[in-house]
Amino acid sequence: MRVVFLAIACLISPLLAEGQANIRLGGGPAMPIGDLGTGTATAGPFLHGGLAIPVDEGYFLLIEGHHSRFGIKDPAFSHSNEGSASDADRTLTGGNAGLLIEGIADPVGFYGHGGVGWVRAKGRPDRFTGRSDRTAVGEDADSGTSDHSFMFVFGLGVNLTVSDRVRLSLEARYNHARSVFDESARWIPVTAFVVMRL
Repeated sequence: MRVVFLAIACLISPLLAEGQANIRLGGGPAMPIGDLGTGTATAGPFLHGGLAIPVDEGYFLLIEGHHSRFGIKDPAFSHSNEGSASDADRTLTGGNAGLLIEGIADPVGFYGHGGVGWVRAKGRPDRFTGRSDRTAVGEDADSGTSDHSFMFVFGLGVNLTVSDRVRLSLEARYNHARSVFDESARWIPVTAFVVMRL
């Protein structure tokens, strides 16, 4: 693992030194759809950080990390466990890598990206009772469950150039984790970014 981090650092450091890479930081609301949104999850915050490394004119290697949290629609579910709402939340935390393609932003431009990654999901397995099947073997019901899954991402956005080194971006993306909470998880974040050229 240490060798992988060293190889990535050696690959990225010349680009950082030349001021070519972009740091992307942002957040916004995320709407659950499909299985994740049916009867259980409500919209929640989406936080995001990424690094875009140029590979050709208008093409970037995009490496991202993200965190989403969704509440629960069912009041009995969300107020179980002594009223602790955080115990009822569903969270999805992960990272992905892919390709970002952008047009000239002078001062406004458009971009798109797609990629694959991995996500860790935490939450309750039973959407109605909030009880874990672990209680059957004497474990604490507050423990919840966690799953890991392959995911893919697609996004479209608009850039507004503020200066030579700063842009503002607004983006909508589609996130799809193949198998978490015994189902697929799909959610659509709408995110505002600050993009800084190093």
